[in-house]
This record gives sequence, C-alpha cells and structure tokens, in this order.
Amino acid sequence: MANIEEIKAYRDAILQAMLNKRDPEDGFPLILEKHARQLLGELTDEELADGILFNTPEEVADLLMEPL
Repeated sequence: MANIEEIKAYRDAILQAMLNKRDPEDGFPLILEKHARQLLGELTDEELADGILFNTPEEVADLLMEPL
C-alpha cells in the first residue's frame, strides 16, 4: 500500500495533469485550478492508494474531467 508521501505526490501529479489539459483550438486551459482541486478532492486517499499502481495521473485526470 502507498504511504502518505506517495499519495500526496500522486494527488499533485493528477492536479498538474488536469491543469495541463488545453483546448486544442485556442490553447486555453480546460479547467481552473479551483475546480480541479474540487474534483480531485472527491477522491479519498484510500481510493488514490488503490489506483496508484494501475492508473497514471493522466488517466485519473481524464476520468475526473470526463463530464467537462
């Protein structure tokens, strides 16, 4: 199981992946940091620990941003 530092780093990497997503037409960010943090806050540390070995931060970012 992942430790707290690994989970924090994973959470930070997911946040960064969300913030790096851009509209392909105009290059503007697809999400504001405040909204990204809210979406990411819906995942518990336990959920992140369960997925850390199976999902890249980019995959989790895509899943969280799917409805956008």
